[in-house]
Amino acid sequence: MGREDKILERLSEIIRELDLEPGSRLPAERKLASQLEVSRNTLRNTLRMLEARGLVRIRMGSGTYLRTRLLTGMAQDALNLPHNPDKLLADQFEAAFMFLPVMATQCAVRIGERQLAELQQCNISLSRSLFAEEPEMVWSECLNFFHLMALGTGNEFVVRTVEQICSTDMSAHKLLSKIEREEREKIFAGHVKILHALRERNQEGVARLTEDYVLCLCRIIEEYEQVKMTDMLFKAMRGRERE
Repeated sequence: MGREDKILERLSEIIRELDLEPGSRLPAERKLASQLEVSRNTLRNTLRMLEARGLVRIRMGSGTYLRTRLLTGMAQDALNLPHNPDKLLADQFEAAFMFLPVMATQCAVRIGERQLAELQQCNISLSRSLFAEEPEMVWSECLNFFHLMALGTGNEFVVRTVEQICSTDMSAHKLLSKIEREEREKIFAGHVKILHALRERNQEGVARLTEDYVLCLCRIIEEYEQVKMTDMLFKAMRGRERE
């Protein structure tokens, strides 16, 4: 087991011992570094990597907050690149295309007003990150948006599945720094449309919009990164172009 894996293993143990849930604040930096037996710089680097992958959120002057349960196996997968990262990227987006629209339909039925307000706040944070041109925070808010939607279903297994889909390293935050502003605005517009459909309890509409959102990201990745999507996604993208 490598050094990073050992840090994550211990961090996961601490989270379980403290019975922390998504939204809970992690121990203070000095205390956490001591518990992990690492320097504060090492801890900060680890937390920044976790934030870029949507697992935690760092708030300046406030602390670090848990976004997922950070289960050991999932956290390790989030930090360890596979032998073929392009295939992982394509497979992950295929999983997102298959699962997120189904999740969205249930969210439209079950989500409460408080959770809708949290999604609205997430979109505000996303807009600010786009304006400030902070690609890592943009991607973090994108992932958090769908995590909040999963919480809106009230189904624990749905939440865990979405956490898995949205936590693996896609290096998408690096991509966001390359694309044109118009493309970034399309991504934000997708979030706005999905939230509007959720407020209207429009199951069919939110499923379609979620599909469109995933396919938009797939098209951008193919164009800018030359990563070939799976046949399923390729056919879906071509189908949208013909409509």
